[in-house]
Amino acid sequence: MKVSVIIAVFNLDDLIEKAIQSVLIQNFPKEEREIIVINDGSTDKTIDVLNKYSKEIKIISQSNQGAVKAANIGFKKAIGDYVIKLDGDDYFKQGILKEFVSILDKNHNMDFVYSDYYEEFDGKRKLISPKNIFETVSCGIMYRRERLSETYYYNEQMFFAEYALLLKNPNWQGFHVKKPFYVYCRRNDSLTGNSKKVETGIKQLKEFFPKYIDEINKIRYY
Repeated sequence: MKVSVIIAVFNLDDLIEKAIQSVLIQNFPKEEREIIVINDGSTDKTIDVLNKYSKEIKIISQSNQGAVKAANIGFKKAIGDYVIKLDGDDYFKQGILKEFVSILDKNHNMDFVYSDYYEEFDGKRKLISPKNIFETVSCGIMYRRERLSETYYYNEQMFFAEYALLLKNPNWQGFHVKKPFYVYCRRNDSLTGNSKKVETGIKQLKEFFPKYIDEINKIRYY
């Protein structure tokens, strides 16, 4: 198994199907990828949508534990050489799995791959080309699964667990693909739509990683 796609979802019955479909239509061998969906205590009709794809995805249902813990459940269940996270309200562009897997297969010194991405918000779309890994979002980054295992996955105490993971492993090497392969659908009611939580999350990172203030200050604006 080459790659595991991890999707954590909470009350997204109107959006999750688009996310799943964006994986299923990838030009990548079906037998070389798995899709693990963690239904994190949804109370709407999310599970009904997931059940429509029960032959094509692995569904894990649990009480609501939050996005970080849900992601870790998926990471630990994954069997692919590589893992990539997709939010239930976002979607992949065609070619992301083929391109990213090829890069990691050919570049054994690279620990992860990320790309440019589109940000959709209030009906508008803009292209984001990160100047560094801290200008990315938590999803759309493909890691070697063994690297995540070695570092015990996400720190579940952190709001910005994705940045904490990178700060904890400053020697990891990343490859930037300068093509947009991910669509980040920003919403006002998402976790990062809460400015106070974002501010608290940044402060938490600075307290945990005081040697990396410069890197933390590079984190994208939400």
